[in-house]
Amino acid sequence: MSRASAASTNVSANVSANVSTNSYFIIIAMVAALAGLLFGYDTGVISGAILFIRNDFQLTPLTNGMVVSSVLLGAFIGALFSGRLTDYYGRKMILIVVALLFILGTLETALAPNEPALIIGRIAVGVAIGIASYAAPLYISEISPARYRGALVSLNQLAIGIGILASYIVDYFFAPQQAWRWMLGMGVIPAIFLFFGLLFLPRSPRWMVSQGYYGKALEILHRLRGSLDLAEKELESIRATVTKERMEWKMLFSKTIRPVVIIGIGLAVLQQVTGINTILYYAPTILTMTGYQGATGAILATMGIGVVFVIFTVVSLPLIDRLGRRILLIAGLMGMAVGLLIMAYSFHTLQSSTIIHWLTLGGMLLYIASFAFSLGPIMWLMISEIYPLKVRGLGASLATCFNWLSNLIVAFTFLSIVQAIGVSTTFMIYFVMCLVSIVFVYFFVPETKGMTLEHFEANLLSGKKWRQLADK
Repeated sequence: MSRASAASTNVSANVSANVSTNSYFIIIAMVAALAGLLFGYDTGVISGAILFIRNDFQLTPLTNGMVVSSVLLGAFIGALFSGRLTDYYGRKMILIVVALLFILGTLETALAPNEPALIIGRIAVGVAIGIASYAAPLYISEISPARYRGALVSLNQLAIGIGILASYIVDYFFAPQQAWRWMLGMGVIPAIFLFFGLLFLPRSPRWMVSQGYYGKALEILHRLRGSLDLAEKELESIRATVTKERMEWKMLFSKTIRPVVIIGIGLAVLQQVTGINTILYYAPTILTMTGYQGATGAILATMGIGVVFVIFTVVSLPLIDRLGRRILLIAGLMGMAVGLLIMAYSFHTLQSSTIIHWLTLGGMLLYIASFAFSLGPIMWLMISEIYPLKVRGLGASLATCFNWLSNLIVAFTFLSIVQAIGVSTTFMIYFVMCLVSIVFVYFFVPETKGMTLEHFEANLLSGKKWRQLADK
């Protein structure tokens, strides 16, 4: 075992024994997870708001898709160009910028006088989402003890679920007045809380070490772990890993690092092409196809989706570190596949039946529940874990870039594909992608449960590949 691996293993055991005496890192994780709440709110709120925006601005199917997917374009741009900045300026400073972008972009969308202004505001919000979607989990991952890292990083996913549910509740509240501007504008409240909360958080100790600020890193670790002895040992472990790393961005594409790049991109793409955001963005639209009368009724039914999302994300928090990432991924993907089959069957067989909307809603709820405890939180968790420290921001942003690009393609094409081949066949395509995802997870995704970031990195840099990266 390498020096870094041995040191990191010892530190993990010591920190786990002491963690009950110090909850500071939990408070930090909760504040940082507000970025996830904004992620969820700003992606979910459009599902109800678009029902009224398309009437006010006389949107065509094409421009309807542009308004919905413009935030995804912004997220793609944000993820594409921010990786180097996250590694250079640090996770905390980038998140502060993100909070400001959320505030400005939200105000722009709420006050937009026309369709182009609305799209510009949505793109600005999207840039913030694209950066926050990986920077917040990355920051939480780097301040968390190994034993609780899965649950703490998944607080971000829980916040996403709460944000989505909150957006559905706000949509329902303002639907009778068709007040879509208020629907969009309410997102400024959590953005303000995030901005001021971040001002009081410490920088990532691992980022501080990567920049050579060992004294400051030790001070932060002391506060996080509640013990100077544990902080010194963890600092030594981090420093031992950093000294082995090259600084060039080309390291990300080297033969040694390539396996985790493939894992990260693979999970990021599969999270989207299995169809999650066709449900989150278009649930009211899908339900109106099944017979729900009126926008308010469809939005009310959609709130059930948000509730299930939150409940099963909460269920996942202790399971991720207890059962592990792989078993939850495979179980969740199986549940998602069954949910998609139910939805495909309902649209194919029961077009004239009065129970189609109940069967469709049941399939949606099973799909969402399965996603919420598996591919939803675990993708974001793993891309915050698997990359070496010096390129962790760049690697996470690359995977996130592919995630948002896939999201953009799926969301933008969904209604057109439905129009071309029907709802049932469209859901069958997503079903096939769930089967592909199960195969990918089984053969390529390692188990990172209970491993320190430094131990996993030591395995990677020693030349191990795929599931061997999980060797203790």
